[in-house]
Amino acid sequence: MEFRGFMDTPDGMRFRVYDPARKAGAWVKLNERDATLDLVAKKFGGPPDSETLEVEHQGRTLTLAQRVSRIVSSGAAAQAAPPPPAMSNVPAAVTQAVVVNPTPVDEAKRLEAVASEVARRRALREQAAQQVNLPAQPQPMPAQPPAQRR
Repeated sequence: MEFRGFMDTPDGMRFRVYDPARKAGAWVKLNERDATLDLVAKKFGGPPDSETLEVEHQGRTLTLAQRVSRIVSSGAAAQAAPPPPAMSNVPAAVTQAVVVNPTPVDEAKRLEAVASEVARRRALREQAAQQVNLPAQPQPMPAQPPAQRR
């Protein structure tokens, strides 16, 4: 039997007793028989007495010390994830213009950098569109021999 813990409820103290052989547990009150584990909690020694519970189980009196949880290391803590790679298509002027607590002047500089980047990208798109929409240069037709008559 294991004494796993206790709690104070409006109905009085309750004690968690667990039977590892049967893999069964119950919350029991002092001087009340528990049918699940077939035991009666007789006496509780609180914190000054190192928290022990005396139970009567199948005619025998057992003194159970409260089970203490063990803390086991799970190994080294996970390393912090590396920072994401810098976006290669964003000019440094835009990313360097970002500050933690911007003043109105800092914010104006940042917006100006963003506006110039938007204008640069629009110009590139328009240039690409013009290259696609250029009229095709007429290709000379290959000379075909005249059709022969019979």
